[in-house]
Amino acid sequence: MKLLLTTAALALTVSIVDAATRVAVIELGATGTVRRTTTSSNLETSVDGVASFWSALHGYGRKLQHAGMPVVPDLFSRPDSGVVVGLTGVDLDNMPTVSHLLNEEDRAEGVVGHMTVPGKQCQNMMNNVKKTTSVDSTSTISSTFQTQAQNSGVVSGLKVDVTSSNAAEVDAQIAALLKDTSLEDGKTVVLHLVVEEEDGAERRRSLARRLEEAQGENKQEEQQAENGENNADGQNNAQGNNNNNNGGFYGYGYFNGYGEYVTPYKTMFQIQYFNVVLWTAVGLVAVLFFSIYLMVYMPLMADTLLFGETARMSQDD
Repeated sequence: MKLLLTTAALALTVSIVDAATRVAVIELGATGTVRRTTTSSNLETSVDGVASFWSALHGYGRKLQHAGMPVVPDLFSRPDSGVVVGLTGVDLDNMPTVSHLLNEEDRAEGVVGHMTVPGKQCQNMMNNVKKTTSVDSTSTISSTFQTQAQNSGVVSGLKVDVTSSNAAEVDAQIAALLKDTSLEDGKTVVLHLVVEEEDGAERRRSLARRLEEAQGENKQEEQQAENGENNADGQNNAQGNNNNNNGGFYGYGYFNGYGEYVTPYKTMFQIQYFNVVLWTAVGLVAVLFFSIYLMVYMPLMADTLLFGETARMSQDD
């Protein structure tokens, strides 16, 4: 019953999910021109953000790359050329190669990272590429890419409209260009795969993904309930929660005679708090002893009362 309610709620939620355009950054040939950052690929950026990355990577225009993006250019090396491949009307369920490139950061395939832009933005992104070719015959995608990849120092693009009838062939062409691209030693071509999904495709995939997450949460709750039933010490709830912490974070632990969970491991907060208190105390003690040292060994200054200067002044008068 709970799963049915969850499914209904997810269906309502996913029904309002907007379309998204995703970009996979793929290095072909020598690697090291693009670096992955710690920013999540799920964090949305903008068309201007993607354009700023292209400009910073390939050295055209005057745009500075936006901050907080999941991929950045290397400081010391640049690719010899770049090709932007724009695919519109895509249903990833019919294109396993493209789906793999967009969902997995496979270094064997040269995938460095991903960017996500809300809405249908493929054409707006392609407008930032000066030289763009629309490919009508899907069988020429790989050869057109090979030709554009040979243009050193130039960023070019090709756009393909994907339909249900040619989706399999387009997917095969993408796989072929990844496999068959031949470059000279030390040459690097960066493929920017821009994918704009058809209406409803993103919703279906989001619904399927969230249903899997909901099923996983239900299984986890059932497992926790079973673990709680197996505890016969009268502290099922507390021990169940601690066992969750034990398995998820703390590691080894045990219950003492008072029913308290004891573990030699510390949380990150406890470690940071201990270090702050410790080094603050050490610093204060050091300042105290240094002050005492300065007071004890303070150089004495000539004083009229201590050294008889008053009497001398009287005699002089």
